[in-house]
Amino acid sequence: MHSGASEVKSERMSPPSSLPSLKLRLTSTLSRKQEPFTPLSPEGVRMYHCGPTVMEPVNIDKFRSYLLGDVLRRYLEYQGLLVRQVMNITDVGHLNEFEEDAVEITASRSGLYAWELVEQEEKAFHQDRRALNILDAHVYPRAREHVPEMIEFIEKLLEAGAAYRVGGHVYFDMGKARSLGRLSGKAREELESLKEKALAASRAGSSAPEKRHPLDFDLWRPDALHQIHWSSPWGRGFPGWHVECVVMSRKYLGTTFDIHSGSEENIFPHHECEIAQAEAAGGEPLARLWLHSRHVLLAGKPISRPNRNLLTVRGLVETGEIRGPEIRGALLSARFREPLEFRPEAVDEAREAIALLRGFRDHHRTGPPGAPPTDALRDRIARAEREFTEAMDDDLDVPRALGAVRRISKDLASVAPCREAAAAVDRFDRVLGLL
Repeated sequence: MHSGASEVKSERMSPPSSLPSLKLRLTSTLSRKQEPFTPLSPEGVRMYHCGPTVMEPVNIDKFRSYLLGDVLRRYLEYQGLLVRQVMNITDVGHLNEFEEDAVEITASRSGLYAWELVEQEEKAFHQDRRALNILDAHVYPRAREHVPEMIEFIEKLLEAGAAYRVGGHVYFDMGKARSLGRLSGKAREELESLKEKALAASRAGSSAPEKRHPLDFDLWRPDALHQIHWSSPWGRGFPGWHVECVVMSRKYLGTTFDIHSGSEENIFPHHECEIAQAEAAGGEPLARLWLHSRHVLLAGKPISRPNRNLLTVRGLVETGEIRGPEIRGALLSARFREPLEFRPEAVDEAREAIALLRGFRDHHRTGPPGAPPTDALRDRIARAEREFTEAMDDDLDVPRALGAVRRISKDLASVAPCREAAAAVDRFDRVLGLL
């Protein structure tokens, strides 16, 4: 087990002698087009996913982004690839719109110490994640257990001239960010205007007039009274959110890895800031492919705190009227690159699909052991597998892939039980994760 991280023991494959031939194409946020995916190394695929800030129940918009990582990993493994998956746990340093640590503020309102709150909510997050059949990542690095590495990285940025000190603060200088705006598709001036407006709205003016640029952000924030703080060359304080993911992803996956994913809301500023730091630290890209899920909507509005429409896995399950796999199915009912309206009808359709697949599988599991399928049955299974793979290769088109599985379940519902048919549904569900 790595020091300073929650590592889950997962079944691991030996690296293949050669990479399987892939036809998978994924929509890159950076290029805004579909790109063929080929792993950087024959050792397998290295994936990093922006995980939760563990201070409250995680809403289903964020869980949709975790499902993007989960389905992609499942499909890559279905194709015979070795995957190493890392998801961070943010338990310090996530500043709110008033540039206060959101974890500490939430803890104080809850009557808890910050470390009590994050431990409680991290445990609850994993319960919610398992309710949705999201596979265990191989490592869940916690921010507060990697502060020495963050301090070392900040010192490197200072030496490179990409960061500067103002009192106990250390800021990243976004004026040195060569690729600023490429990921979000916005010009530097537009991003600066957005940031200025946000600061003005939250504090009636700039919250940090000593910054050189509106987009500069804290790498290290001084606060000796913060409930969770550390010694540093710049005084006691804590690291900023944007530096955490860069340091932890590079530690567990290397300087440049295959895939970095997250929610649409992570694109700016978080992922733009990650890219800027990685480039400043050595000029190499952090990740080859950036993937983002679009928002989950309720009555046409994105699920968010400002919209006051937060909907959580925990809240839905606790009603007793909806199960985790049904939530998963509803969240998979649209392509990840498209917004998804979370509707009761989508939950009902997911429930129906799960019942259909489970009934089909259970029926065919009663077939005689070792009995070969008929030629017609074998051909029908092969066609379903082609349709399933073609859909998944097309930017993870899960609705179309599930449609292929539903069709074969209906077409073969009344034929004599055959275990090969049940095995086919099990193979499909290794990707879908519904049963």
